[in-house]
Amino acid sequence: MIDISKTVLICPRNDEESLMILMIAEKLGLATVISGQPHGAKLDREKNLLARVMDENPEAQTLVIVELPGIGAEKELEEQGLNVIIIDHHRYDDLDRMRDKSSLEQFIDLFNVTDAMLSDFGFDSDMVRGVGVIDRGFLWELPKAGYNGEKRRKVIEYYRKLTLELGQDRRAREEEAAQVAWESREERDGVIIIHSDEDKSSIRDAISFIIAKEFEKPTPAIIIQGKRRMYVQDSDSAKDLHEKFGGFTFGHDRCWGILTDEEPLPNLDEVLEIVVQ
Repeated sequence: MIDISKTVLICPRNDEESLMILMIAEKLGLATVISGQPHGAKLDREKNLLARVMDENPEAQTLVIVELPGIGAEKELEEQGLNVIIIDHHRYDDLDRMRDKSSLEQFIDLFNVTDAMLSDFGFDSDMVRGVGVIDRGFLWELPKAGYNGEKRRKVIEYYRKLTLELGQDRRAREEEAAQVAWESREERDGVIIIHSDEDKSSIRDAISFIIAKEFEKPTPAIIIQGKRRMYVQDSDSAKDLHEKFGGFTFGHDRCWGILTDEEPLPNLDEVLEIVVQ
């Protein structure tokens, strides 16, 4: 059992899953350091991290770090006598943290959060767990977890409402950009290719919901955003793309992405060649 009174959670607030984790953490009374980094966050980019941890909880002995990879920074924290617990489910450039469960599901397990506790906190446990299922394998995973019909519709609605809490205009902006990109999509060898000039925030989620409405089963797609984001979704080639180009994988190793600040994105034709092989 983790002693919450001596624990600090370090977690970003950059998507629906991390927001859900933070909402539960608040109800647990868990001291929390929130990272302001977007997707692609790294632990070593956090400024004055140890001081911030101690400000939140001077008695801290355990740190639970969510989706902020950084072996060097983790070791430095351990050298300070802190017990570091990692929650993640991605494969990064040189770090394999792929897990069967989503980060939300791992968090719930780690802190022994029961359905009764979620209810006491004011949450609908089916909706909370559904967020974890969506993050684990997107909408295609919901029927496997028993989310069908009205229950499926409700959890999708709940998930999309969380997007609004990340910023009042975020969902509208992302959905508008996604729709524009979708209307100019192309298709090659059974792969949907979507280009977008939107470079400030990811439209991957919004595109994914459009694809899920258009197709009854997972369909390979390449999403290119500006000059620094590229994703491939629902492909058996995600691990091959990771091996060749780096980046990260997610969604049970069936999705791949790369974010870059300076280096050019991989060539589309090279990516496509691997995806359709």
